[in-house]
Amino acid sequence: MTALASVSPAAWPAPLEPIWQMLPGFSEPLPACKRSDVGVVERLFIGAVVNVPRAQRPWGVITWLGTVFRVSRPTLYAIGERCAAGLQAPPPASPPPAPSTPVLAPETPPPPSRSRLLRTLLTLLVPGGVSESQAPLCVAEALSRHCSVGFTSELLQAAGRRAGQVLDTVDHRPMGPVTLARDEIYTGRAPNLLLVEPRSLTIAGLYATADCDTETWALALLLTQGRGVDIQQLVEDDCRAYHASCAAIGLTAPEQKDVWHPGHAAEQVITAVAREALRALKPAEQAEKHLRRRWDTAEFAIWAAALEQAERLWDLSNTLRFWTGCVWDALEIVDGRSGEIRDRAINQWLLAETLTALRGLAHPRVQALVNRLDAQADELSTCLDFLAPALAAWQTRVAAHFPNPAWARFFQACVARAWRLEQAVQSGHSHFRAAAHEAREWVLQFGVEDPDAATFASELEALLDATIRASSAAETINSVLRPYFNGRREGAADTESRQLFLNLFTLWFNLHKFESGPRKGHSPYELAGIDLGSDDWLTVLGFPPD
Repeated sequence: MTALASVSPAAWPAPLEPIWQMLPGFSEPLPACKRSDVGVVERLFIGAVVNVPRAQRPWGVITWLGTVFRVSRPTLYAIGERCAAGLQAPPPASPPPAPSTPVLAPETPPPPSRSRLLRTLLTLLVPGGVSESQAPLCVAEALSRHCSVGFTSELLQAAGRRAGQVLDTVDHRPMGPVTLARDEIYTGRAPNLLLVEPRSLTIAGLYATADCDTETWALALLLTQGRGVDIQQLVEDDCRAYHASCAAIGLTAPEQKDVWHPGHAAEQVITAVAREALRALKPAEQAEKHLRRRWDTAEFAIWAAALEQAERLWDLSNTLRFWTGCVWDALEIVDGRSGEIRDRAINQWLLAETLTALRGLAHPRVQALVNRLDAQADELSTCLDFLAPALAAWQTRVAAHFPNPAWARFFQACVARAWRLEQAVQSGHSHFRAAAHEAREWVLQFGVEDPDAATFASELEALLDATIRASSAAETINSVLRPYFNGRREGAADTESRQLFLNLFTLWFNLHKFESGPRKGHSPYELAGIDLGSDDWLTVLGFPPD
């Protein structure tokens, strides 16, 4: 019995069975189809049935087709889609395309000039920080020009020598008397001596040396003075060779010791004493475990002695923490609580009293700290000597402006306190932000009715900004220079190679324009008043653009 016989004829009004019975038993297969038993005629019949609208298609007809022709339902629907697509009208014939202009092959760009090649290589080496071995790969990719590592190394050395000649001819006298921050920047174990002017960040001297003893530093100072730098003051850490190098060449410029190092050294002692207290608790904990199991007089004595030692060290740590705060307070320019501008006598008195109290703390680390602070106590407030004359002149003009002396003192305290709190916020002490905002509002209130007060406030803040008491400028240059040496370890041991690279770095840094901060849009040489005829360091070096 066929599958059609099981279906009632009334269910299918269309003559499906007669049509199916009229189909030949086997028709010609399609060459592109996998099912060779389903020929052209069968496919047309399947397509005609499947493409009947669903509402008009008899119920169960798809199942019947699959049973009769032994194909799956997806195959039936696929045959129906192909039949429907074949019966659709073809799209209208499009007019023949008009003859177009033949497309020419892109022109090969001309090879880069020698000047462009050299400028690209030097830009990759110094501002880019690319190593000498990787720079040729970048040039080959960007300019399609091959150059060897040896050529790059020779170019770097030749440009370094030319940069050294340019730096030797730079006249630094337009800077006037300056304060220089000095420090050592190490490449591996090889030192590089740095002298930088903090206000403009002009590198006055950067020398690759084999050591950093007294004679070497004295020679570095002489070379810097030979370039026309008038050294008015030196800001440095407590290295012993610094003072001796000045004495060796007869340089009488006052020396300001970096105020960050003493406070940091005191905090390190606090940490060391606290760790000793923790170590002293370990014998007490062991003795306590034995005492919990069995009473022993000897173990109790050990426990009591260890606990007493730990408590003594904790008390010493807390006491040292208080006096460390006094050390930081003795190194301030402005009192952040009252706005008082310190003078040398007040700071030295506070530091002397602090050292006297620290001498009474019986601990070898504390005594070593006291000896260190006592050795440089006279040079920790040198910056106040430079501030005093300019501050006195400013106070004279403010006193003439404010008839009431109390108002003049109050105005000075408001401006100085706002400056100090804003400096604290910039250093990361965000808990002073609200106080700094309030202090600034007090200063702005003076300028509402008195425009001259705003001018006086700006002048005082400029005086306080110009008071240099730390070698932070040298650390800033160190942070910029360090990544370059990290990528050039092959030349770290060669003093001449280091010096040639330092010449290039110095010339580029002094002529590059800052992208952010208060110096934005200006170069160090521009801020220092030095003009080399061009602000392009490669043009000054002898490699102008095309």
